[in-house]
Amino acid sequence: MPTLYVVATPIGNLGDMTPRAIETLKNVGLIAAEDTRVTMKLLNAFDIQTPITSCHEHNEKSKAAQIVARMLAENMDVAVTTDAGTPCISDPGSILAHEAIANGVSVLAIPGATAMASALSVSGMEIEEFTFYGFLPRQKSELKEKLTEMARRSKIAVVHESPHRVIELLETLQALLPHTEVSASCDLTKKFEYTCRGTVDAVLGELRSNPKADRGEYCLCLRWAQEDIPAPEKPKSEASLEARLLDCLLSGLSLREAQAKLIEEGERKNAVYAAALRLKAMLKEE
Repeated sequence: MPTLYVVATPIGNLGDMTPRAIETLKNVGLIAAEDTRVTMKLLNAFDIQTPITSCHEHNEKSKAAQIVARMLAENMDVAVTTDAGTPCISDPGSILAHEAIANGVSVLAIPGATAMASALSVSGMEIEEFTFYGFLPRQKSELKEKLTEMARRSKIAVVHESPHRVIELLETLQALLPHTEVSASCDLTKKFEYTCRGTVDAVLGELRSNPKADRGEYCLCLRWAQEDIPAPEKPKSEASLEARLLDCLLSGLSLREAQAKLIEEGERKNAVYAAALRLKAMLKEE
């Protein structure tokens, strides 16, 4: 039975390529790479001659079945790689791994570099547990909602961020969760690697004053402050809108006042108006 190897590659420093990863890439029959041009540079650096095919976020769904079918037909081992770090974690590869497992193909890890673990290790935070979130939403409203959810659910959050959006992320944090402890690492393992640590204000100030802050991908570790974490939202009533409107009527409110009350409580205006019409119809029938 063939094997799919999930091979971690360096995130910036070729010296982090493990002997086992080199041996695996040399011995498999095919390498499924996120970007063949990037992976070819890596293969050339270690004199690896193995054939290569693309397997990225835009073609992985269709390519996975083809690759696994070929593995089974030719009893061929395959390695999956991404541009940097460990495949399947906020990177392509998971669909291929799932397809392989579904068809009885063995899937094995060839561990190595990962930005997430590297950033945590140099954060200086006491790490009992953490949650990895990958890249966050770009829309401001969605970002705020996601950060609030993260603060409620995790002790330490680890995220990736583009150098062009890291300032915006920190500004949103500053307004929403101002006491968050931040460790922002950029260009991990590379020549100009650096990590900013401190409060949101301190890290934001340091990045704003750094003319080269918009170069290189960031991995941020965020430790939430208890005083910033918003209280959980009160669960909405499970009663129908009609029942809630009727309850308001029985308490002495007019139908107009009852509608306004439900809208103030967060119900959608159109839904409340529609429920009011249905309730009026039901009351007339009676």
